[in-house]
Amino acid sequence: MAEIITELPHYLLLIASCALCSYIVISFAEVGIHQNLMHGKNLPKFIYRISPYIIEVFEAHAIRHHGHWYREFDFEPDLEGRHDNILLRPKETILALMLFSPVVVLLFAISPVLGVTFIAMTFVHSKLWNLLHTQMHMPKPLFFANWEVYRWLARHHYMHHQFTNKNYNVAFPLADYFVGTKVKPRIRDLRQMLYLGYLTPRSARVKARVEARRAAVEKERATLLVAEMA
Repeated sequence: MAEIITELPHYLLLIASCALCSYIVISFAEVGIHQNLMHGKNLPKFIYRISPYIIEVFEAHAIRHHGHWYREFDFEPDLEGRHDNILLRPKETILALMLFSPVVVLLFAISPVLGVTFIAMTFVHSKLWNLLHTQMHMPKPLFFANWEVYRWLARHHYMHHQFTNKNYNVAFPLADYFVGTKVKPRIRDLRQMLYLGYLTPRSARVKARVEARRAAVEKERATLLVAEMA
């Protein structure tokens, strides 16, 4: 028992280091997959012949989610479009692990603990992506909705919807800053982020204007939803 207590800091440091390393690798993988699979057809052609499902991933995300649905970042009146390509499915997580299998093998070769941690973090990333992406596009009064870290992530993803070749990170932000895909918001983007609740109004007057506009939009959206259900 004494030996376990003595070695506990070592084990905790090892796990924390493996988790940090996995976070960094997954952040770059998130950009790579989002850019080359979900927004482009940049793999060798034979892969698309072997697995047409990868084409479906591109069409669902680049064409439908970005091109047809969600003209408004946080609202889609069409019931089918509202849920189309919002979630990462388990098979897509497994597909990502298969695509990055050489990396997985390398991590296991470095340390079995690192390999296992990487796989666990990959599934954590998928769960976090689903939670965040759903909240960004179908907001609810969840406990973290007003956390600054969430609002920062939401601002980052909002800009991806303005520039689909930028801001690929959703759940594990980091790589965008290193590969040159981070974009700065324009004045009109900042205004929209203010309206979406991702920025804090600097005065009571601005806050009142934002709340009034939001109330009017919510009333209009409620009318659309009622009409859809009729």
